[in-house]
Amino acid sequence: MKFTVLGSGAGLPSKDRNTQSFVIDCVLEYNEYILIDAGEALQHRILHTHIKPSKIKNIFITHLHGDHIFGLPGFLSSRAFQGGEGIPLKIYGPKGLTEWLQTTFRISESTLNYRLEIVEVAPHMNLRLNDFDVHVVPLSHGIESYAYIFKEDDKIGGLQTDKLRVLGVKPGPVYGEIKSSETFTVDDTVYNTSDFIGETIKGRKITVHGDTRLNSDDEYLKLINGSDLIVHEATFLKEEKEKAHDYFHSEINQVLDVFKNINYKMLMFVHISSRYTDEDIKEVNAGLNNHAVIAYDYFELPIPRNVQ
Repeated sequence: MKFTVLGSGAGLPSKDRNTQSFVIDCVLEYNEYILIDAGEALQHRILHTHIKPSKIKNIFITHLHGDHIFGLPGFLSSRAFQGGEGIPLKIYGPKGLTEWLQTTFRISESTLNYRLEIVEVAPHMNLRLNDFDVHVVPLSHGIESYAYIFKEDDKIGGLQTDKLRVLGVKPGPVYGEIKSSETFTVDDTVYNTSDFIGETIKGRKITVHGDTRLNSDDEYLKLINGSDLIVHEATFLKEEKEKAHDYFHSEINQVLDVFKNINYKMLMFVHISSRYTDEDIKEVNAGLNNHAVIAYDYFELPIPRNVQ
């Protein structure tokens, strides 16, 4: 599994940063990509990757500001001719998404050759997707905005075949039978299968925010605690905390300060204002620790499973 940034900019695109779009690459695990937000020119950005639109089967929209959705109608239309025929797609997003898409397709007389389902989410809704529980977290922005927490199921550890061979159990279909049972018998002795299973493989946890003011609420921090990856906006980079608050956005140093109180493996900053030069960003990035980074377009981050 890996996380790919197709657009890392805020509001206005620049020559180096497109507006916000992300992909969780689950092809090896579930044969699909999960798209989060759809900034303008999304379908063009995908052309510079190995991502197949037909394998995008679920889309999550954080909020309905244009820099997060203007690429959606074009992508949906193009997908119909890029191997997507007959492959259903589901979109999750705030109230109003259905009306906007229906109006756009009606006026443009666009049609799709696959089934499209739209689910309008609500605060603290729980969703199920593949082996993920997805929790919808409300944020503080000028309009309805959400974070999505993707929590993958834990996976049972591997069968410790070396221990079985010591008992005289030879490799074969019996290994599968043993792993799926609670106990097994060898030479009239009953064994607990759990004693022959390796450590649990912990499911991954990915938290992706829409635009938001910084939240330091304890309940919110508990929800995102333990994330393998937190993706958070940093529209403001230069100690402009009051301005960030006034515009319903976040400032990078405030986020770092609040997140010192939780555990995470990587904190990725996105939604970077076009006002900042490459030198500004390099300077700020250089001051970050090994567990935080300002992303750029086409940035990729592997997210491996972990043994508990």
